[in-house]
Amino acid sequence: MAQKTYTGQIKFRKDADETGEFRAEFATLNVIDHDGDVTVPGAFHDGQETLIEAWNHNYGQLPVGKGVIHEVEDKAIVDGRFFLDTQGGLEHYKTVKALGEMQEWSYTFDIEDSGYGEFDGEDVLFLRRLDVWGVAPVQRGAGIDTGTTDIKAAKDAEDSGAGDGAGDGAGDGEGEAGDGKPSGRSPRDVQVQIDILKVELEEV
Repeated sequence: MAQKTYTGQIKFRKDADETGEFRAEFATLNVIDHDGDVTVPGAFHDGQETLIEAWNHNYGQLPVGKGVIHEVEDKAIVDGRFFLDTQGGLEHYKTVKALGEMQEWSYTFDIEDSGYGEFDGEDVLFLRRLDVWGVAPVQRGAGIDTGTTDIKAAKDAEDSGAGDGAGDGAGDGEGEAGDGKPSGRSPRDVQVQIDILKVELEEV
């Protein structure tokens, strides 16, 4: 399992307590990350549903939300929502909102297709196709220029339809390969985990 470091931003709407919906940028495309990997455009399955997992990928707890993955320009995003009608979802939403820039994000995935090559004069591993299993708030993370960008109000969700089908838990610390996941299909035969390092809180 590898880790990648990211910097990002989080925004809350004034009436965000009425909905757990959010948008998170969780990967930047066509840049060399801290592991010497480059995630290429098209690596993510557009429209793929994924879980919002409990703190630190705690697979022993129920999911606290769900989301849908898209690529927008040079970012991979998840339009998701916390389940505010469950205790776990509500606690996670309140914790993420309260922690602000102290809170980070992480996601786990399998590599379906990759290959080695050169990028900007450096030897890298190109990540060409990824299967995301879950996104979770964590204490420490790892990647480049990503983060949660918005937690939406109920009216915005109705207008955009992001609430239905938007989607993103695991033992001690970060999730590990083999914990209820199928074996990876990458050359490294590992399940990779990407984390968002820093999140800036902004009230709108």
